[in-house]
Amino acid sequence: MDLSGVLARLSAAVIVLLLAGCGAVASETAVMLPTVAQTALPPFVPTMAPPSPTPAPTLPTSTPLPTATATATPSPTTTPSPAATETSIATTTATPDPAQQINGVPFSAIAVIPPDVADHVGQIAARGRELGRNANAFSKLGDSGVLIESNLTRFDNGPSTLGPYEFLQPTVSHFAGSWARYGVGARVALTTIGTFDPQWADAEWCLPGEHLLACEIRLHNPAVLVIRLGTNDGRAELYERYMAQIIEFTIENGVIPVLGTKADRFEGDDSINAATRRLAATYRVPLWDFDAVAATLPNRGLTDDQAHLTVYGRNDYTDPETLQRGYPASDLSTLVVLDAIRRIALTTP
Repeated sequence: MDLSGVLARLSAAVIVLLLAGCGAVASETAVMLPTVAQTALPPFVPTMAPPSPTPAPTLPTSTPLPTATATATPSPTTTPSPAATETSIATTTATPDPAQQINGVPFSAIAVIPPDVADHVGQIAARGRELGRNANAFSKLGDSGVLIESNLTRFDNGPSTLGPYEFLQPTVSHFAGSWARYGVGARVALTTIGTFDPQWADAEWCLPGEHLLACEIRLHNPAVLVIRLGTNDGRAELYERYMAQIIEFTIENGVIPVLGTKADRFEGDDSINAATRRLAATYRVPLWDFDAVAATLPNRGLTDDQAHLTVYGRNDYTDPETLQRGYPASDLSTLVVLDAIRRIALTTP
């Protein structure tokens, strides 16, 4: 056999084997490499803001309140006036100015702010300015009576016609955005004692251990707090004790508390309204005496359950029927009080 032929055939065989081996390695390596489909990230889904049954609260730009603890009890910084007596509903024998009354009840008997209270309101507002409170914002603290479309929202959303009360429009504009905002300070069946229990706070918006009043002030940064409580408290003694703490906490944090009387007599008498008037005089804070207006309404402006106010389709104060319903009359009386406070302390000189 020719030796050169044998070597040529052997070389060819080796080359074939080597090519076959490289092909096997290449093929195996291709199988082991991950495919694009295996390593692709899942589709991007934007993070959505959590839904809220009420307008989302606006975070303040000022220094927030310290986080409250479950056992914290607000400490007073305001010394009550000694030997204060209950404030009685103002009466008058003269016919009030038609533009300064609601159903014959003069504004001065609805927004009870005598000179000493006006002075104190100015002091609280000054404290609020130091803390960066928003002079164009107010918050609501209350029970189910607050959580209804008929309560104040129409000054933002309509329908609303001030008619003879058109001179109050600057205050409607001043607090734009707060009328329709419910906030975290309004809860069904809320009581004064529940105000300081963190279990009543909305976990979606409030910090762990933070009670709802501290949470609402932190979120909305208001200059004023409109308080509508008492229907669910039962006993005037407990109501007065814890309402005093609400007043003290609010004043300490530079927020003007507005104490509202109520139309109902759910405690069996009128003792809670009496306590509210007494507290307003003691702490020298504004009294929103809606009870005086309720006395002019059919069934005190209450529905058959004797707890909730009657409603109407619009707040049209050129329509006499508007001022015969609970919520429209309540809205107007609230506006009267906030107008007085704005002019006393929240308007830039």
